[in-house]
Amino acid sequence: MKKGSSNKWTLGLLVVVMAWVLAACGGGNGNVKEAEPVNAAGAGGEAASKEPILIGMSTEATGDNAMNSVNLYQGVQVAVDQINAKGGIGGRLVELVVRDTEQNPTRGISIIRDFSQKEKVLAAIGGFHSTVMLAQSPIIMEEKFPFMVATSNVPASVESGMPWTFGVRMNANITAQYALKFIKEHFNTTNIAVLHENGGYGKGAAAAMTKVLEAEGLKPVAVESFDNAKDKDMTAQVNRAKEAGAEVVYLFGQGAANGYVLQAMDKLGWKVPIVGENGMANKGAQEVGKELAEGTYAIQTANFNVDQTRETAKVFLADFTAKFGHIPTTFASAAQGYDGAMMIFQAIEKAGLTGDLAKDREAIKNTLETGLGSYSGVIKDWDQAFTPDNHDAVDVNSYLMCVWKDGKLVISDKQ
Repeated sequence: MKKGSSNKWTLGLLVVVMAWVLAACGGGNGNVKEAEPVNAAGAGGEAASKEPILIGMSTEATGDNAMNSVNLYQGVQVAVDQINAKGGIGGRLVELVVRDTEQNPTRGISIIRDFSQKEKVLAAIGGFHSTVMLAQSPIIMEEKFPFMVATSNVPASVESGMPWTFGVRMNANITAQYALKFIKEHFNTTNIAVLHENGGYGKGAAAAMTKVLEAEGLKPVAVESFDNAKDKDMTAQVNRAKEAGAEVVYLFGQGAANGYVLQAMDKLGWKVPIVGENGMANKGAQEVGKELAEGTYAIQTANFNVDQTRETAKVFLADFTAKFGHIPTTFASAAQGYDGAMMIFQAIEKAGLTGDLAKDREAIKNTLETGLGSYSGVIKDWDQAFTPDNHDAVDVNSYLMCVWKDGKLVISDKQ
């Protein structure tokens, strides 16, 4: 794979060197920018003849999160396909400029600079890797273009005076509030051990759960970390949590690492409820933990193993399955990617474009904050997803508690 600040992916390049994009693109003709615009299959007429609207996408196509981040890309690509099938926005097709951060914060910063100054995107979406997103957020503020954070859970990537970042993601603070309420109601305990990977994703979750417990005069009985990419024997961390008297494990690793935690718990003969989020929702945890994953909980914003009742979700799932040949494997990432992208497109359409890049970016940001209006998404219906004071669209009412049952992640009877 070509590296450096000039790295831009064509679909063909990705198919050659990245297995996940082969899966993501399903062999189709998604709009992905390299040197020249590549229009969607079947797009023609006036829309195809106009300059495309460029939307940046910063994601992780290499590294231990690659197979997880594919769902974010796939959800966004379905949104792009749908909008282009209708002629684009104002007669202009939407085109993604997809860049791989390689889970490297320094590279992530360079990508944001390039989006703004070289590719001159109107807006961008991404934010899968929380450590990278934390590094990118202040640069987005400097470069002044709207960025939709579709997965990173770290509150500071959207909060803390970040006027250009918006979130259709599970903010760790909100997730911890939801999780604590769930644990108290269904397991009648606050003796919680937090086991987390040592990057931004896990640290954000640990800090958030500690914060919500402290608000009630409590604290986690144990907080243990691990290296998501390297650690396979979690016995020491798990044993300390067990010895501390934990009655629930709040688990925030990614994929296989969570499976190693399950193995360590089994080795120690320790069985208590496990509550997690996206890291517990993807199949990595089940593939390593196997039957040990049965009965573990994963907080999501969507579930595609059940019949969809929302019309937007029905259409999304049908289009996703037709394009990729399967349903999403990490439900929340796909749904949040789709809804986040569609909110950007709606804001662009409502704001209108003048051709002045700085003014258009500002207008899109302002429209997201005050003029987006109602949006019916895969996750839920919003009257106004954002305000000037709140850039997080997902709240506790957007959450679903899911559980692994017979090898499938389904909606739990406990909510």
